[in-house]
Amino acid sequence: MPATLAALETYFFSRSGPQPLALWRAFVSQLPAWYVWVPATPAVVHLSRRLRLGRPLEARAVGAHLAMCLGVGALFGGVYTLSHVAFQPSASATPLALLMLRFWLGWLPMTAMTYAAVLGVAHAVDSQRRARENERQAAALAVQLAEARLQALQTQLHPHFLFNTLNAIVVLVREKETDTAARMLVLLSDILRQLLQQGATQEVPLREEVAVLSRYLEIQQLRFQDRLRVVWDVDAGVLDARVPHLVLQPLVENAIRHGISQRSAAGDLLIRARRQGDMLVLVVEDDGPGLPAGFELERGPGIGLSNTRARLGQLYGDAGRVSVANRSGSTGTVATVLLPLRMMAPDAAEVLAHG
Repeated sequence: MPATLAALETYFFSRSGPQPLALWRAFVSQLPAWYVWVPATPAVVHLSRRLRLGRPLEARAVGAHLAMCLGVGALFGGVYTLSHVAFQPSASATPLALLMLRFWLGWLPMTAMTYAAVLGVAHAVDSQRRARENERQAAALAVQLAEARLQALQTQLHPHFLFNTLNAIVVLVREKETDTAARMLVLLSDILRQLLQQGATQEVPLREEVAVLSRYLEIQQLRFQDRLRVVWDVDAGVLDARVPHLVLQPLVENAIRHGISQRSAAGDLLIRARRQGDMLVLVVEDDGPGLPAGFELERGPGIGLSNTRARLGQLYGDAGRVSVANRSGSTGTVATVLLPLRMMAPDAAEVLAHG
């Protein structure tokens, strides 16, 4: 574009003089000099990245760019002179060196403006590239931080679950219920094997969560014998839904500890999983004495509920919620987990199912 404008300017200016130029001569006398910027532009961009002109200004950077600008101007002036002499006969009477100096100095302001434009574009592109890189690094750090927090929460949950189960086994051993304690140890071994196979996995199919939970509940039924009745109400259509690993176990543990174990008679524990629009609803319900007066989930001291809230927040943001309330119309407690309904890919579910 600058070459075309320069050629048209030369053509129309010559029309007012004694020796008008043909249009083709105006173009061929102007275009070659502007093509100097084809190899010069990458060199200017490279120099701008090595020696950036920023605050505070460095003498080395200013000197290098000034030298580059003068050098490009000299090259421009040289090519312009040769093209001018070759295609404009009126210029042949002037000595070549004088003509070159005249064109170099005459075109120097335009060369400097063009150089500044190239430099500005290079700086803008580099600034955008650095901004995108900073955003990418910030996003990667945020993901790493979230993963670290999730891993810490899950690591906290495993020993909490393990110690509570071992305490139950110790009680049985002291009461000389050796067969029951042995069966509990076998079930605990199965649970730990599954936990080790899952490793750092944050989400599993609901069917995997149900499998682990059923073994845990079998341990609790051995502990409470006929005092614990478990009712499963899990929709088969959501068994492949993605849920946080061990999301139900703390809720079931709380229901047994604060609900069923507080009753002298047998108690019922209901575990439900349903689809509700684009959400997955998980419910753990007991018929114990209910929540104490003034209970607030946010201020609850238990590890299980606070851990569950934190994990849901890390994984799903505001879309994942947990709530605990008294049952309406009767004693007992209802713990509800709401998650975005996301189904596991068939291949991923197959891998998890087979360890």
